[in-house]
Amino acid sequence: MIRTQLHRLELDNGLRVLLAPHPVGASVGLAVHYGVGFRTEPKGHTGLAHLFEHLVFQGGHGAAPEGYLPRLQRAGGFGDARTRQDVTVYYAAAPASAMEMLLALEADRMRAPCITAQTLRTQTAVIDEEIRLMVRNRPYGAFPWVLPGALHSRAENIRDGYGETADLAAFDIPRCERFFADHYGPSNAVVTLTGAFDPGSAERLVRSHFESVPARPSVAAPDGHEPSPDRERRLTVADPHAGTPAVAVGYRMPDPVTERADYLAHLVLAALLGQGRRALLRRGPAAARMTSLSVGCGLFGLPLDTTGPDLLTLFAVHERGAEDVLAALDGTLQTLAEDGVDPGLLRATTARWAAGALRELGDPGTRAQLLGLREALFGEAELTQTLPELVRTGVTGEQVRRAAGRLTSSHRAVVRFVPAGVRGKAA
Repeated sequence: MIRTQLHRLELDNGLRVLLAPHPVGASVGLAVHYGVGFRTEPKGHTGLAHLFEHLVFQGGHGAAPEGYLPRLQRAGGFGDARTRQDVTVYYAAAPASAMEMLLALEADRMRAPCITAQTLRTQTAVIDEEIRLMVRNRPYGAFPWVLPGALHSRAENIRDGYGETADLAAFDIPRCERFFADHYGPSNAVVTLTGAFDPGSAERLVRSHFESVPARPSVAAPDGHEPSPDRERRLTVADPHAGTPAVAVGYRMPDPVTERADYLAHLVLAALLGQGRRALLRRGPAAARMTSLSVGCGLFGLPLDTTGPDLLTLFAVHERGAEDVLAALDGTLQTLAEDGVDPGLLRATTARWAAGALRELGDPGTRAQLLGLREALFGEAELTQTLPELVRTGVTGEQVRRAAGRLTSSHRAVVRFVPAGVRGKAA
C-alpha cells in the first residue's frame, strides 16, 4: 500500500476533517465518526446508540422520501454503519464522480436526520429481529457480549450494544432528538475522505457542505477506566441452541495509549495463539477435538478501536468443554513466558498479520473507516498506516514473552457455554 499524506482541517463549527488522497484507483471512501457509542448511553437507555445509528442511516431531510441508501446505490456506491463502545461510524464508498453527493448526504444528516414515528417503529422492530437472530436464537449468541460483564464492574463497560427490549420499546422521538443534540454535533465528529481526489478541490467541497452545519455543544463521554479484576471470574451460560460445549476467555489488555508497546505485544501474542494454521493452540491433543477457535484483540476482533478497557478474547468450541481448552491455553502461555517464542514463528506470524492489515487498507471504504477511527479515538490517524509495520518489525520476542507472563498472572474471565443447564453467576 502507498502511504498517503494526510491533510487535517478544523471548521469553525468544530468539525474535524481528514483528507487522505490516494493516487491509485477511481473511487472514494467516506467515513463519519461520532464520539458516541453504547458506553455513552444514559442510564436506563441501553441500546439507544445503536437504535439511533439505524435512524440516522436512513438519511437527512434532503434525502427524503427516497432515503440515503437508494440514492447512494443509484450512483454505484454502497454504505453501512456500526456502533461500538466509544464511536458510531457511517461509511460509504462510491466512484470518484459521486464524491460531492456523498459529502452532501452526510452533511444533510449531520444537520438534521429525518426521524418520524414510522421510522422509529420500523427500526425498533428491525433491532428486535437482530437480537432474536444474532443473540437469542443463535448458538453461542451471548458471545462476545457476556465477557465484559464477567470481567468489568462499571455499568458503562458491561453494556450489551443491542440494548434491552424494554428500553428500546420506551424510546420516543423527543428522547432521540435529545440524543442527537447531545452527541451528534460537528465538534463531536470526524469526517474522513480517502481515494482518488485533489485535496484542494475536496477541501472546497467539504467546506461548501459542512461549514453551514450549526455548531452544538456535546456532552462529554464518561470515563470508563476501572481497576483490573482482583480475582478470576467464572460464569456458565445455558445455551439451548448449542450442540457442543464452548468456552470464552477474556483478559484485560494494556492501555492502548500509555502502554502502546505492551498492547501491540498482546496483539502479536493473540495471533500466535490462534490465528493461522501454525497457531500454537491449533496443535496438540486439545486441538484434535476443537471444532472452532478464534483469538483476537478487541471485543469485536479489531485492535485499537476503544479508549476504554479493552479485551484479549478467546472463543473455542470443544467437545469436551472448557477444561481441555483452558489447560492447553495455560500450558502454552506458561511455556511462552518461560521459554519465549520461536523466532521463525514470530516472523511468520507478524508478517501474515501485517499482510492482512495492508490488504484491508486497499479498499477506500475500509481505509476511511480505520483512518477516521484512530483519529477520532487517539488523534492518530497515522497509526492505521504504520500499524502493519509496527507489528511486523517492532514487536520483539522478549515483549511477547513478557505479555504471556502478564496473562498467566492476571485475573481473567471464563465463560462456559453448555448445551443444557442453568445460567450461573460470576464467581
